[in-house]
Amino acid sequence: MSARVELRREQETMLMTLYLHARDAESAVPVLGDRFAGGVLAQIDYDFARLKALRGNQPIIVARAKAIDDQVRVALAETPDAVVLHLGCGLDSRVLRLAPGPDVTWIEVDQGPVIELRRRFYPDRDGVRTIAASVVDEGWWDEVPTGRPLLVVAEGLLMYLPPDAVRSVVTNLAGVEAPRATLIFDTVAPWVRDVARWQPNMRRASTGFESSTRELEDALRAGGFDREVSSSLVTEAARSTNGALALFIKLIDAVPPGHRAMMLSRWSRVTS
Repeated sequence: MSARVELRREQETMLMTLYLHARDAESAVPVLGDRFAGGVLAQIDYDFARLKALRGNQPIIVARAKAIDDQVRVALAETPDAVVLHLGCGLDSRVLRLAPGPDVTWIEVDQGPVIELRRRFYPDRDGVRTIAASVVDEGWWDEVPTGRPLLVVAEGLLMYLPPDAVRSVVTNLAGVEAPRATLIFDTVAPWVRDVARWQPNMRRASTGFESSTRELEDALRAGGFDREVSSSLVTEAARSTNGALALFIKLIDAVPPGHRAMMLSRWSRVTS
């Protein structure tokens, strides 16, 4: 039986991501190859035809997910006893795609209606917990295990938060007792933040980007984090796309503002 989905504001963006993951998996040469997205999509009662206008965003979205998967996979190989916080997890199947080892504690965090849907669509798995809360709430951070490496994944999330909320998330993250805390996240340039407000699907969902790369990096530096690596998601998308669309993305990537339009970064804070 399909689940009736009635989500508001930024929650609707998770369906946009799920839709593009499923389309990629059905393509002749998948980039991400999310074999779980289509099955979840088939269970949701939603007019996905409304999202057809987003198909041009597919290279960026799936390249982003693949790049983050790759970074998390490497991080877990280095710290197999890590605690992973998947902030704003939506209906993403990352934990199933990566299948972390038995010593990893994986915590999915999102708002109540989203976590309720996750519990319907995804089976229970040892080592995986869910927390129904807004990422900007403070109380749930007390549930995060301490004394172990902490890996935080925030995909397609922090740019939707206003700067003061971003600072709150970083402050709470810095307050977790961990020998090393690492945050993997994507950001958008200020001009992308401004232009995206006119995107039809975002306007229909009454959402938009609130923070840019600049605000996020300022918050992390203030929280004692250091940048380890950053890469252009536009470049990643160009590498994984063929045909006319690939040429268009490469042209955007050749111009500095386009190259920095969407960045994927990893920042860490070491305490011991």
